[in-house]
Amino acid sequence: MLDSEIEDQLILKVGGKLRLTSLMQKRLVELKRGARPLVEVENPRDLQDVVIHEILEDKIELADRAECQPNFMQDVRRLGKADEQGDDKEIYGSDLKRIKEARIKELSAFLNPTKDS
Repeated sequence: MLDSEIEDQLILKVGGKLRLTSLMQKRLVELKRGARPLVEVENPRDLQDVVIHEILEDKIELADRAECQPNFMQDVRRLGKADEQGDDKEIYGSDLKRIKEARIKELSAFLNPTKDS
């Protein structure tokens, strides 16, 4: 549970409780999956402390929905290898899931480079 004063600062900085919740949840998932923290926190109780400091220090922000997926369906068709005759094929949920997973892996590799890369 957050201190009410810190919570108010976070809400003002992010632009609302729902946006704050969404940002914190997404960043916590990234950290649990192995992303590197963007700030150094002395004696963090948990990952939530790291996320709070990242928000307060303007290291992370919630992207607008339009910025996140402007050409998503074009990417789906390109990555999903639409018909070779140029016809658009029907896209199903499992295709979207596979393509999203591929994009997440690409982004993760970009954000968390290994020594081999």
